[in-house]
Amino acid sequence: MDLLNIFSKEENVISILHDKSNGNVACGYLFYSPDNVTNSYILKCLSRGLLCRQNGCGICPDCLKAQEDVHPDILEFPKEKSLAVKDVKEIIEQANVKPMICSQKVIIINDISVSSEEAQNKLLKTLEEPPKNVYFLISTTNLDKVLPTIKSRLVKREIKPFELDEVKGLFKDYKNENLDLAISLGGGFIGKTLDILSNNDFITQYELAQNVVFNLKTSGDVIKFVPQKIDKNQFNLLLENLSYIFRDILIIKQKQEKLVKNSQILNKLSKIEGDFSSKALIEIIKIIDNANLKQNSNVSLSLILETLFTKILEVKFLCK
Repeated sequence: MDLLNIFSKEENVISILHDKSNGNVACGYLFYSPDNVTNSYILKCLSRGLLCRQNGCGICPDCLKAQEDVHPDILEFPKEKSLAVKDVKEIIEQANVKPMICSQKVIIINDISVSSEEAQNKLLKTLEEPPKNVYFLISTTNLDKVLPTIKSRLVKREIKPFELDEVKGLFKDYKNENLDLAISLGGGFIGKTLDILSNNDFITQYELAQNVVFNLKTSGDVIKFVPQKIDKNQFNLLLENLSYIFRDILIIKQKQEKLVKNSQILNKLSKIEGDFSSKALIEIIKIIDNANLKQNSNVSLSLILETLFTKILEVKFLCK
């Protein structure tokens, strides 16, 4: 699957490269969607197009260097998992160095939302007064975690998901027994779909989430559903799947079955929909979100889950 070619046809890429042809490209953009893989590819496609004289022809030396991640005028950050102050120092330094082979250079910052406030603040001055020959392409999976001062200096662009039929077409030759589930839960984001298919923990946590929703009946059941060992990745996947399922039950209560993501278990969800009031479902989704925020505390993940499952039961019966 040629993702660079696929994303080169995305509406933001086409629009910005059209602006480039008219001399109207901004110095800095902030792209946002919940899918970091999709965001990353959009930035790669744009960086290639911005430095190519033909807006991303795919065959010129600049395009080929960009596709192989060896173009000297495309700099990508962070160097490790999250944007650090040392990264920002290098960005500031490189922004003031002339491009090596092109008239412009591109600085990519992937998912600035996982950076510290200190790092974002240090970047601010450069974004306020950017060098004329530098494009800043920045992405985030969470706009709320980007400082308002950073957001105000950049042109914000939302990356929208593909239609599910389009995604099915792209994956038509992909052989995996969980493909339909991955496409449905991916919500039109190719990166999310690929992540589900490649993550061995996803199906395990998806099945555990279903087990909790369908079989957690009394407080005595709680301990049975709490894993003795669970890492952060598994914890996040479990909460994500719980949230998906409870949102779908709420959608079913609102008679919007066509919007259900877990379509493969629609009949099972419909059977238990009457066990929950709308008020209970809304409260349960909030409780899951709050549990997610607690994972960075010193409390064990298993204890957070035990508390979460207990609260789900309490809300279910108190909000009848």
